[in-house]
Amino acid sequence: MQQIADDRALDENVTAGALSQQQSEAREALLKHLVSGGDERLDCDPMSGLNMYGYGPVPRPGDLAFGSSTASTISAGAFAAVESYYAGLVRDMEAGPATAVYDREIARVRDDLLRLLGLNQTSQPRVDAILATSGTDIHLFSAALLAGEDERSLMTITLMGNETGSGVMTASAGRHFMSRVSSEQTVAKGEELRPGDATRNTTIAVRNKDGSLRADSEVEEELRGLIELARAAGLRCLLVVTDVSKTSLLAPSLGTVMRLKERFGTVLDIMIDACQFRLSAATIRAYLAHGFMVAVTGSKFLAGPIFSGALLCPLQMSERFKRRALPAALADYCGKAEWPEGWAARDILSERANLGLLLRWKAALFELERFVGIPEDRVIAVLSAFAEAVSHRFASDPVFEPLQSRPLDRRELSGASSVSRWDEIPSIFSFYLRNLGDGAMLTATEMAAAYKDLAVEGAEAASVRLGQPVRCADFGDVPASALRICLSAPLVVRACKSEEALAVLIAQAMTVLDRTAEAAGRQRGASNAEEIRRSA
Repeated sequence: MQQIADDRALDENVTAGALSQQQSEAREALLKHLVSGGDERLDCDPMSGLNMYGYGPVPRPGDLAFGSSTASTISAGAFAAVESYYAGLVRDMEAGPATAVYDREIARVRDDLLRLLGLNQTSQPRVDAILATSGTDIHLFSAALLAGEDERSLMTITLMGNETGSGVMTASAGRHFMSRVSSEQTVAKGEELRPGDATRNTTIAVRNKDGSLRADSEVEEELRGLIELARAAGLRCLLVVTDVSKTSLLAPSLGTVMRLKERFGTVLDIMIDACQFRLSAATIRAYLAHGFMVAVTGSKFLAGPIFSGALLCPLQMSERFKRRALPAALADYCGKAEWPEGWAARDILSERANLGLLLRWKAALFELERFVGIPEDRVIAVLSAFAEAVSHRFASDPVFEPLQSRPLDRRELSGASSVSRWDEIPSIFSFYLRNLGDGAMLTATEMAAAYKDLAVEGAEAASVRLGQPVRCADFGDVPASALRICLSAPLVVRACKSEEALAVLIAQAMTVLDRTAEAAGRQRGASNAEEIRRSA
């Protein structure tokens, strides 16, 4: 009980505490940095203070925050830690060259990330980490590093964008995916980074048109055919495996991935898109041990502010990449210090300090350090209780129709291990909404309206933050989307403190679902009224 009270006191101190003029000016500078050093997705509306995802740089402790599959607002604890860190950073930069201070601090971020994942221990092969402003940037970087490695052109294979990110397919084709980059330079969206690389992207669907899952064997056959055609055409391939997707899928299956890698050998490279960061350190280490690159971000499960990303490269990939020159256009995306020492890629990059990236990663690492400090059996207990409560609600309440999913099976990584890991338990739960009046599912348009309705903070009701609707099915000729209720590392950490804290978490989740069911009724009522108006 005391710990919950302490958490609330911290929330109030950060968001409502009186500040001196000097403190107020320092905080204003910090807030500007937290939304700097990225692309236009970071831009905040001057009236609402929120970005295109509906989030800003200021803690919002009153929100019912269950939308970490999309984004999160920085927690009060992380904000306090970053604010204290920023004060020291400013002093250091006033005393010496700013870029030298940034180089030192971003190197510490890299080292801390690898340390918290149990990497680069004395007896382990070295893992390098490229830091990036977003997960989509990582897809662009990996395509740029692999394209032109030899005389063969590159083909990247990704999941359809509705399960990954809206810009992933464009970035994976080696093209600018937004109109502005972290250096504030404008670019031509859709244009090749390096004309002539001829990188191409193809996508594969893991769901049928009705939202049901395709059979693993069917997906594997399609992938095998694509890679066979690419090999026959003299291409090399990068297969992006998503663990996990927006709707908590591990796709394609690891059995499929291992068989494809064995069949195609050096024609095929593998990158694990773990940008949701819903993986244990042990799972990440296992992927790297197989020679797979791993992409992570700090803004999904870790609930750091958007954007912060990293591409983890095992030794065999580092040895290939360190000699690769980058397209000149990438110099606008990143600075020298964000790439590992000794890599040729650094040669075209400037000594540029991206304080926004540094501060956002500090917030994410604050949350990661707290999370990895909790005994795994306690994390498993919280995740299991939450999954049971949400699944029971979906099964017993006809308003909710769960989107089909499947167990997270990673036995191919380490054999039939009897050791349970927290990442085997889903932390994203996707669902459609049903109108109880006529039994019809809400349309994609109605789901989007319900999502926005829930996010509005009222005088007597907190803002409800769910994962944005994912366009994943057609019911007949009507487009359908699924909303998502998710756990984040800060929610798990708080719930692990006591049985009472866990009960509070589950009660809040049930309140979120109550409010969501009410919003579903309002949206269908509004749609019916609009139809009557149009027919009048």
